[in-house]
Amino acid sequence: MRRFKRRLSLTAIYIILIALAAVFVAPVLIVFTNSLMDGYEIVNRYTHSVLPGNMHEASGGIHYVRFTLIPDHVSLDQYLRLFFSNPAFLSRFWNSVALALPVVLGQVLISVPAAYAFEMSNLRHKEKLYFVYIVIMLLPLQVTLIPNFIIADMMGILGTRAAVILPAALNPFGVFIMRQYLRGLPRDYIEAAQIDGASHIRIIFAVVVPVLKPAVAALIILIFVNNWNIVEQAIIFLTAAQVPLSVYLAGMAENNLDLIFAASFFYLLPPLLMFLYWKEHLEEGISLTGIR
Repeated sequence: MRRFKRRLSLTAIYIILIALAAVFVAPVLIVFTNSLMDGYEIVNRYTHSVLPGNMHEASGGIHYVRFTLIPDHVSLDQYLRLFFSNPAFLSRFWNSVALALPVVLGQVLISVPAAYAFEMSNLRHKEKLYFVYIVIMLLPLQVTLIPNFIIADMMGILGTRAAVILPAALNPFGVFIMRQYLRGLPRDYIEAAQIDGASHIRIIFAVVVPVLKPAVAALIILIFVNNWNIVEQAIIFLTAAQVPLSVYLAGMAENNLDLIFAASFFYLLPPLLMFLYWKEHLEEGISLTGIR
């Protein structure tokens, strides 16, 4: 009886987990299958229609949407038109790449040596400074937008990508992740390298970086996804021609409803592929750094 109850509880847990997984996967599946519909079917299914009839004429009719998961006819028309008839989409896509990749590179180059300095140095007030880092990291984005705008205006970089890239590359989040991992690194490795006469720079690249690979992989994925989806910073700091795909998609459905599903699926492909390729590193890095 005890074994039966245990199996029953495990079955219930599996059913709940499968249901939750289906809820999270469903939007991606819907976007993908609907991206295989042609433009006419998209407009026909998702454009509001009015049912004629005497009983509804007074109220203006009934609005409905014919939602289905499986397309009537599989077609690549959406993708062909998106890539060959909508140059603005590809331009905004490369805007997203030009914003996300420098931020990721800057975070990695800054976070590793900064975390090493916080953890391994003997500075007197380093913990107080690190506390300031944590406070800044916990501030909502809306609180930091105005100071960032003022500083960008003083530096003369408003209307350029640097106004978005610099604050994001200097975000304390990467330092926090790297230091959480370094706290579990035995100091014997560092002391052995110092006894051999290695400088701090050599220790970082020869000792610290190789063991930081899981944490760096987790940082790259998290930072890339976060900056791939920026909206507020792009609206405030960039011109209309420089906005990323995350902003462009918001208004795309107004004039290009027949292309919106293909555009949305292509937009989520980079972070999705990155997650699938580095899934093990992400899980290991998060577990090792203690992030919950």
